[in-house]
Amino acid sequence: MRILIAINQARVLYDFKRELVSAALKRGDDVYLSFEEDFRAEYFEGANAKIISTPIDPRGVNPVRDIALYLFYKRLLAKIRPDLVLTFTIKPNVYCGRACQQAKIPYLATISGLGSAVNAGSVLGVVSSWLYRVGLGGAARVFCQNEAIARKVVDDQLARPEKIVRVSGSGVDLERFPYLEYPGSDDPIELLFIGRLMRDKGVVEFIDAARVVRDRRSDVKFRILGAPERRCPEYGQVVAAAKEGIVEYLGYQLNVSPYIATSSAVVLPSYHEGLSNVLLEGAASGRPLLASNIPGCAETFDEGDTGFGFEPKNSDALLGAIWRFLDRTREERREMGRRGREKIAANFDRKTVVDAYLREIDKVGAGK
Repeated sequence: MRILIAINQARVLYDFKRELVSAALKRGDDVYLSFEEDFRAEYFEGANAKIISTPIDPRGVNPVRDIALYLFYKRLLAKIRPDLVLTFTIKPNVYCGRACQQAKIPYLATISGLGSAVNAGSVLGVVSSWLYRVGLGGAARVFCQNEAIARKVVDDQLARPEKIVRVSGSGVDLERFPYLEYPGSDDPIELLFIGRLMRDKGVVEFIDAARVVRDRRSDVKFRILGAPERRCPEYGQVVAAAKEGIVEYLGYQLNVSPYIATSSAVVLPSYHEGLSNVLLEGAASGRPLLASNIPGCAETFDEGDTGFGFEPKNSDALLGAIWRFLDRTREERREMGRRGREKIAANFDRKTVVDAYLREIDKVGAGK
């Protein structure tokens, strides 16, 4: 089968979907990948996928560029004539989805999150919802990464209920993220934020909480790992906090495991998520989670047993969760992490997610 995968960035495909690409190639599918190229494209080229460099601005709102992207997808479909298309992330879902409808090519869309615009309820949110409705209207399947997203997709009439397929996010590769021994009693307590440096990930609240805790507890370190997000000013706040000694900024790291290994907990004060890969990877590695009590985060931990939840957009609530965590002994924290690993292994294995995609690919490809 000739399959086109359209996604915004090579980074996203590499981090969250590369096992799906590998599985499709392994069984003999002819796989084309459309994304904004970076050095990770070399990984897919080495696996014999065909790369199509795509002029996409993931967070841009320029209608001229978006129309150009839609026309790009139309030409691409006419050129390679895929049997099936998989779309991921907002713009490919909308513009490649619409191009597939017009070309009468079956496609499967994945919604990992509806994005800041849709969730804000603004005029931009109304327009974004309309665009989603246009893009998803002809999808053979719509994969939703949590139950709240699935309900919103149906309630907002973005897709019909019978087209919805629920998956446990992108899952986590349990071999790539094995259980890591918990830091020793003589090691510092490290709270690790992993995510894009943007307001919706809660990085500002993380800095606010770090400022308070560092005034009282010199043995607690706050570390931030992640890349700046285009047109988001929070990177400057991270750099300023690092210069003050409030946090340590680690930049973007291709391999996060060494940083999880020295951490005592993984923290994500996000405003909205599909199903957080950061939290899945942290818990799979045996680390307690401190995360917003929102769909996409709450599924990854059990309150008080493998993590602590808190209200999003609330620095004081995050601070409360940190104090509850610090009140636990080192042995209690270690046990929280061990139980978290068990939870993730039982419910969020990426192999299960990949198998779900392959089943639906085969059904749609066979015209079922």
